[in-house]
Amino acid sequence: MKKNIINKIVFVLFLIFSTITVFAQQVNTIYFMENVPIRHYLNPAFQPLSNFYFGFPVLGYTQFGVGNNSLTLKDFVYNKDGKTILFLNPEGNKDRFFNALHSKTSFRTDLQVNLLNFGFRTGTSYWSFSLSEKVDGELALPKELLKLLLYGTPAIENNVFDLRNLNVDMTAYTEAAFGYSKVIDDRWTAGGKLKLLFGTANISSSNQNLDLTAGMDQWTLKGKGSLNISTPGEVQIGKKLDSIEFIEPSSSAGWVKPSGMGLGLDLGVTFKPIDRMTLSAALTDLGFISWNRNVKNVNYEVDYTFDGFQSRNGSNVNDSIDGKELGDSLLTALKDATTNEQTGTSYTSYISPKLNIGAEYGFFDNKLSLGLLSRTTKHKKNYYEELTASVNGRPIDWFNMSLSYSILNGRMSNIGAGMGLRTGFVHWLISADYISFNNSRLPLNEMDANMPKITLPVPYNTKGIEFAIGVNFVFGNRKDADKDGVIDRKDKCPETPFGVFVDRIGCPVDTDGDSVPDYLDSCANTPVEAYTKIDDKGCPLDTDGDNVPDYLDECPDTPLEARGMIDTKGCPLDTDNDGVFDYLDLCPDTPAEAQGYLDKNGCPIDTDGDGVPDFHDKCPNTPLEARGMVNINGCPNDTDRDSVPDYMDDCPKLPGEITNKGCPEVKKEVRTLFQKALQGIQFETGKDLIRKSSFTILNQIAGVLMANPSYLIEVRGHTDNVGKTLSNQSLSERRALSVRTYLIEKGVDAKRITSNGFGDTQPVASNKTAAGRKQNRRVEFVVTFEEVHME
Repeated sequence: MKKNIINKIVFVLFLIFSTITVFAQQVNTIYFMENVPIRHYLNPAFQPLSNFYFGFPVLGYTQFGVGNNSLTLKDFVYNKDGKTILFLNPEGNKDRFFNALHSKTSFRTDLQVNLLNFGFRTGTSYWSFSLSEKVDGELALPKELLKLLLYGTPAIENNVFDLRNLNVDMTAYTEAAFGYSKVIDDRWTAGGKLKLLFGTANISSSNQNLDLTAGMDQWTLKGKGSLNISTPGEVQIGKKLDSIEFIEPSSSAGWVKPSGMGLGLDLGVTFKPIDRMTLSAALTDLGFISWNRNVKNVNYEVDYTFDGFQSRNGSNVNDSIDGKELGDSLLTALKDATTNEQTGTSYTSYISPKLNIGAEYGFFDNKLSLGLLSRTTKHKKNYYEELTASVNGRPIDWFNMSLSYSILNGRMSNIGAGMGLRTGFVHWLISADYISFNNSRLPLNEMDANMPKITLPVPYNTKGIEFAIGVNFVFGNRKDADKDGVIDRKDKCPETPFGVFVDRIGCPVDTDGDSVPDYLDSCANTPVEAYTKIDDKGCPLDTDGDNVPDYLDECPDTPLEARGMIDTKGCPLDTDNDGVFDYLDLCPDTPAEAQGYLDKNGCPIDTDGDGVPDFHDKCPNTPLEARGMVNINGCPNDTDRDSVPDYMDDCPKLPGEITNKGCPEVKKEVRTLFQKALQGIQFETGKDLIRKSSFTILNQIAGVLMANPSYLIEVRGHTDNVGKTLSNQSLSERRALSVRTYLIEKGVDAKRITSNGFGDTQPVASNKTAAGRKQNRRVEFVVTFEEVHME
């Protein structure tokens, strides 16, 4: 009887502890608790507030959790008419229990105990080290096995139950972690940890297949599987798997020596996309252990048939099975019908990696924040997801608290709570996830009168609890929101941008004292006299843009067009000292003697426009028509020096007379000859044929021209107005041409003679009388001159 009571108590305790969450392995509530020194366990990018921390052995950080992935207590027990009953009670609801099960119900436990941990800050970097003992275990029960226990064998024959998910997996190891975190800029922080893993013990099993076929008369168990074991001491396994014996190491060194070695890695990052919001992500526990000490690899095969057994009501159909009898039968099968092959080959196991993705938004200068954390855990081929929301309070830097709610895990009634408290140089942490405020009273004596009268408060609607405590020494503990090295309570400039050098009160350094901090100052050595005349970049103002700062500029309003043509005092240059600034001076090289003879453009005046400036011009009133015909002194040229300036000289290359416009005087006898020729040259009436009576005078004219090679002659023909005007014009042209031709034939150079006819357009007398018309019928000789070079 006593043994039966003990078994029932054990069963009840099993029910209680099996209602704890699975695959937690971290306390989510800690994630957003800023003042907790060991928060970087969840994300290596997180930096503690303290400059240095040191953890007590064991108490430095201890975390514990147990549980399963399917069931809560209310699936086992519930109140019925004021009485607490089990689901197996005839009035209970075993269907609800069965429907709550996953295809594989995993019972999980994890433990982490810190042996040593510390961390310290160097500038914007943080270094950490921790040495921890960890245990990670799982027992998996297939839903088919519980189906058999609850419902028995519904059919008479061939009830097949798939039991291949019946497995165990447990690992104990020591972890030495070296961490580093770096604040990259005011938005990004990155961190990582390298872990050395020293395996203590491991046991893991897996089944390729394991099928139980049950019928009225016999049951058959068939399957194949494997079992790996590595421990500090030797393990002896019976040939029929009927015994497993652990032989302790002969010395304490045997316990310390690792059974396997491995490596692990944590990676993390935080990012602030906007003010007051922080996004974070971390991949932790990514690693493996290679086991090579006291290794046992067992590949087993079972093929066993045994007689069926009676149900509680004497039937094999549609009734539950006695668990004890079923268990004894399965153990007999494993002992009597199992064959195995054993080797000692090293093998590798993997720890369960976790992906944490968080988002946090702060209010009231980050004294209050809302956080959301997604955690994904991978164990072998299975993934477990959880989403946790939290409210985080930081009223002062030595006190943090957090309340969380696990939305996807459990039955949406799981509360988490955490508190971080610094007293002097000691920081205290206590935190738990999946705290159920909906507890049930479980009187043991109501389950069985032989049990003691003990009432157990158990969480009614949660799959478990994850618990953590920590006690750490902290030094230089501070909250430095802008990460400038000055704690917030002493920081007079609490929003200094990241990476900016600050003084002892947390304000950006201003080396030159111009009130513009160095990180904004593009002119770091501004002199004192410029302080009142600087821009927002700390550079001396240059209002007129002439590259001379205002504090040195004696001409602060220099116009834009003067840029590049100023002196060191900021005034426009006047290179030639003519009183006109270079930027306005179109003649920047005006000589000194031109002073007083300049226009507004700085150029020498040339009053008479002859090209010679007044300060050089000895003839300042040269007439307009002389332009271009003056010497360097501004006086009109007289090329032939005949006292007739070239601009008035019709013969500028021949000395002449003023009375003859600078041309040589025509001899009197020549003028007489030409006068005589006016009427002395006669033509046939109405024709251009010269009469012989005119040859004498023409010969004389030819002689004169031959004797005076400088003469140029224009022969002009005229008529009276008798006849048509066009006929008269043509006749005058032909007669003048006939005279020219005659003279050329007499030896006069054709280049010296031209001819033109004017018809009746230039009469010299009245055409109304015969005498007048006779005077109008004439040939004129007009003399001009050219310079003739005699050979």
